[in-house]
Amino acid sequence: MSDIIDTWRKDHVNFSRLLNLLEVQIKLFHEDETPDYELMQDIIYYMTHFPDLFHHPKEDLVFDMVKKVDSSTRSVVDELMEQHVVLRESGMKLFGNLEAVVAGAMLSRTSVEGPAETYIAYFRSHMKKEESEIFPLAEKLLSDQDWRDVDAAVPPPIDPLFGPSVNERYLALHRQIADEAGCGCGE
Repeated sequence: MSDIIDTWRKDHVNFSRLLNLLEVQIKLFHEDETPDYELMQDIIYYMTHFPDLFHHPKEDLVFDMVKKVDSSTRSVVDELMEQHVVLRESGMKLFGNLEAVVAGAMLSRTSVEGPAETYIAYFRSHMKKEESEIFPLAEKLLSDQDWRDVDAAVPPPIDPLFGPSVNERYLALHRQIADEAGCGCGE
């Protein structure tokens, strides 16, 4: 079996860390504080680029293979693949709102807070459904050759935030994650 699902599970842990950071920023609204909009923008930029361009396309390929092997999975697979589209679209809309705020536009808090809360809840629910329903089926139903075919079709990318070197765009976000972890690794 391929290490693809293990990689996805690690990705989900990392995505959850980012969603937690985003949630902390959103909670500042409720405390009448000002969130770090640039940090929020970096989180959503990552979430609309790395998962949407690399993680989800590979999942879509595997999910489609699962559906072909076991047609009873059609409804859950189709739902998860549609959720990828919704996550991409809602993430891009939220990113646009954050970009406007950072550029100085006067937007209501609700134009950021509501979409962010919805995005966080939807993304968490989506990952839980993948891990509980489809990942186990994929591990059981797909052959070693299937996994090699997936790797050949969508080669593993280098993660610009959690990979071996941090992309300059994500340095502040990486430092924040390191501060939260208390590891001193963000220096």
